[in-house]
Amino acid sequence: MTLRHLRKRCKRVVAALDMPETFDLPELCRLLGERRGRPIHLVPISLPVHSVCGMWVPTDTFDAIFYEQHTSPIHQMLIIGHELGHLLAGHRPAAVLDPDASKLLLPDLDPQTVQRFLGRSNYAAEEEREAEMIGSLLLRRLRDSSGSGQDTPGDGPEAALYDRLRQSLEHPGR
Repeated sequence: MTLRHLRKRCKRVVAALDMPETFDLPELCRLLGERRGRPIHLVPISLPVHSVCGMWVPTDTFDAIFYEQHTSPIHQMLIIGHELGHLLAGHRPAAVLDPDASKLLLPDLDPQTVQRFLGRSNYAAEEEREAEMIGSLLLRRLRDSSGSGQDTPGDGPEAALYDRLRQSLEHPGR
């Protein structure tokens, strides 16, 4: 696909959001979550060195976007925008963990709970380019806000799953 076609397609995706002219990340995630019928949580974590900077983890009840907390705010916004780009483009999360690998890397989680992971290293180049373009287009409309909009899912089973995901990703093998 040519860059011109990619840009047109990505502009259509962003225009179809019918969002306010400017917005902040928490507002964008809230609106997208309402439209999808499932909340989107932004989760800052310390990811292992030389790993992905962010990933989208869809669960049965919510979507979590994990992003590196020890980087600059602008880099955090780029990571989040990129992961939202995958979600908005309708990319299917790639299955990158078989049940045995899932148990090894995420021992606290039932392999069926985490349906799929999206990590930058697991995409076709075209999907990566599309996600990056959508993320960049979103960021052009981003209103300055304090922080990246960390969000937690509240109480109950969703909060427990959130905590287990966060702990497993920050401390693999524990």
